[in-house]
Amino acid sequence: MTVVVAFVSRKGGVGKSTLARALATVAARRGLITTLADLDATHQTSTRWQHLREREGAYPPLAVQRYGNVDSAITREGDCDLLIVDAPSNTPELTAEIASVAHFTVQPAGSSFDDLQPAMELFYELRAGGVPKSRLHIALSRLLDPAEEEAARAYVEVADFSLLPGAVVERARYREAHNQGLAFIECAGEPLNGSAGILLSALLTKIMQKHRLLHEDKLATAPPDLATAQFAQRPVRGLSSYSKAAS
Repeated sequence: MTVVVAFVSRKGGVGKSTLARALATVAARRGLITTLADLDATHQTSTRWQHLREREGAYPPLAVQRYGNVDSAITREGDCDLLIVDAPSNTPELTAEIASVAHFTVQPAGSSFDDLQPAMELFYELRAGGVPKSRLHIALSRLLDPAEEEAARAYVEVADFSLLPGAVVERARYREAHNQGLAFIECAGEPLNGSAGILLSALLTKIMQKHRLLHEDKLATAPPDLATAQFAQRPVRGLSSYSKAAS
């Protein structure tokens, strides 16, 4: 069964593609069959990054595909373990469509009011449209110092939305990594137990748990001779496996 994780936002430049590419890289190293679906027909950020990755011969190779809508992506990628959707910003109808079918909808946001207020407004709109609050998550991104994170967390807590642990800070080496077709988590010397690693690990744990639930539901309705649970027996781990593969 495929777990769908969507990265959405009302405004651009908040780190959607940054986190989508990092999650795809970590999941692939974890052994999940992963596809990153680029739905941004205008900028094609993830698609262009994938071309750089192929040119540089980065490992692991990643599957990045362009799609016009989320239904096409789900239909074509039904055999993968994880489908990551990199959605275009400021597309209300498309965002609502994506969030209605995604198991997890993650919205990166910076620490400023200019980032947080639009993020909260978008989630309020999705909730009003019928998306369960339990599927909506904020990921703090592009932070400059710990004080920013503390203030941003307090803001999101008042709004009563799920806030993933950890955060992605702003570093020049992350931009250089992207220029080489790498995810920021692949930067030389990047601490996998640091704040960004904690964020990705928490999200990966949610994905693995959801995959097990979907797999168990499928087994419950499957004929006995088809009830194999190989994936369901995989242990839920964080980034430790990524660290071993990268070393």
